[in-house]
Amino acid sequence: MKKALLALATMALAASAFAQGTIVFANRNIPILAGGTTGGGNGNGTYNVPIWEFNGLGTKPAGLLPGGVTVGLFTSTGTQLGTTLLRTDAAPSLNAGFFATGSQTLAVPGSDAGTTPSLLVRAWQGSSFAAAQGGAGQWNEWSFTTKPLGGTPASGGLPITPPSMTGWGPESGAGLPLVPEPSTIALSVLGVGALLLRRRK
Repeated sequence: MKKALLALATMALAASAFAQGTIVFANRNIPILAGGTTGGGNGNGTYNVPIWEFNGLGTKPAGLLPGGVTVGLFTSTGTQLGTTLLRTDAAPSLNAGFFATGSQTLAVPGSDAGTTPSLLVRAWQGSSFAAAQGGAGQWNEWSFTTKPLGGTPASGGLPITPPSMTGWGPESGAGLPLVPEPSTIALSVLGVGALLLRRRK
């Protein structure tokens, strides 16, 4: 009897270790939290989360930055689940603020279907997130709590449709900005200083 219970417990632990719900990784047409038919200016109950470069205006698509911008989905502990690039379409289109791959359904290891883990979205210019943070480019990181992940719950029950990234980014559709690299900040400070000196003269 004890052996049977031990075997069941081992199987349960193994199943939980391999549990992985799924989520749709995209930043366009995300369903609003409250449901309904308004939100994000789209009028259809969805909103967009374009990513903007830091340029003092907050409205220039980040995909236009030299070298492009990578966007990744990560667990709260930093495990990478998947990445995509921002589109590089030229303005006046806003497309360069959106993912090049329209959507990906990604698995979240260690989080069973139906659970609502916290995840991170990271965006960076250049070779890596760490390099951008170190001053080699623009970057930012945003956290959000998912809606119940998709898949078949380990405890049984009906399959759950993978959710979109509801909860990430403002439902106004305003999008999210990148953080400037240190050289951009230094240039801004120098520019302000030069203006002040010129006014004194």
